[in-house]
Amino acid sequence: MQHTTITSWARLIWEGLRTYGVDADALFIEVGLDPSALTDSNARYPVPAMGRLWNLAVERSGDPCFGLTAAAQWHATTWHGLGYAWLASSTLEEALRRITRYGAVLSTAADFRMARKQNGVRLTLSAKKGVAAKASDAVIDAVLANVVHMCRATYGPDFSPSLVEFIHPGDGCRQRRGEFFKAPVVYRGGENALEIAADVVAKPLATANADLAHANEKVIADYLAQLKRETTVARVQAKLIDGLSSGNITAQRVAKSLFLSQRTLQRQLATEGTSFTTVLEETRRELAERFIRDQSLTLIEITFLLGFSEISSFS
Repeated sequence: MQHTTITSWARLIWEGLRTYGVDADALFIEVGLDPSALTDSNARYPVPAMGRLWNLAVERSGDPCFGLTAAAQWHATTWHGLGYAWLASSTLEEALRRITRYGAVLSTAADFRMARKQNGVRLTLSAKKGVAAKASDAVIDAVLANVVHMCRATYGPDFSPSLVEFIHPGDGCRQRRGEFFKAPVVYRGGENALEIAADVVAKPLATANADLAHANEKVIADYLAQLKRETTVARVQAKLIDGLSSGNITAQRVAKSLFLSQRTLQRQLATEGTSFTTVLEETRRELAERFIRDQSLTLIEITFLLGFSEISSFS
């Protein structure tokens, strides 16, 4: 699966670059991202290109604290409907649970988890299983700082986490992180995380509005359902699963079944950061692992189901 990030999150980078006098449009184009997509509230960018963008943004701005600068450009729409659902939550704990439930709105590569502790809660940020590339330090800074901005927008400007933990060493930006988070910061830790005291997460919020929160949850759920249906990768995978056993699956045939030209199909897949060959290989690998776990299938049957003519080819 090719992971994606909503373009409103990328807009934080675009706005942040402008504060340093960097040509943001040119930088987006350099990494292969169309800056015009920033005005489409439902558009998404491939995660690999976003990773390159974060690294170049830090380099061109010359600021190891660029992630904090980007996070400061936050707006409720940065997280699509999740931003508004957050603002309407009854408590910070409820808001944090919404992030863990709908975090894919921000990025399908991110995994948000919340755990109760004796003295509060701990929100952790990690990459989903199978995400190969390591996230830039600036990305981690930006996400955790963005969550704190959201907490301050609802709880009040005096909000501070009880602890902040980073896996990265924090080189070049320790003082500014400390000033922003106003909390003990641990570097080279085991996780990227925020901890919030029990009395803080349980305090009723003055901005609470259950009707608005639920209405925006529906917006989020509809958006995620549409995202799952409409990505070209997902549509190609569905056709591959249906047709692999025929042994005659090609990009041309898949394109035709999707009412696309082969060139258009390849272009759309490239926009999502992948190719037909890559999707085919990944789909076969996923199916192979699933079939092998099913002990009722023989190796010959698995070979046939994956579209190989010989066991040696499958092996």
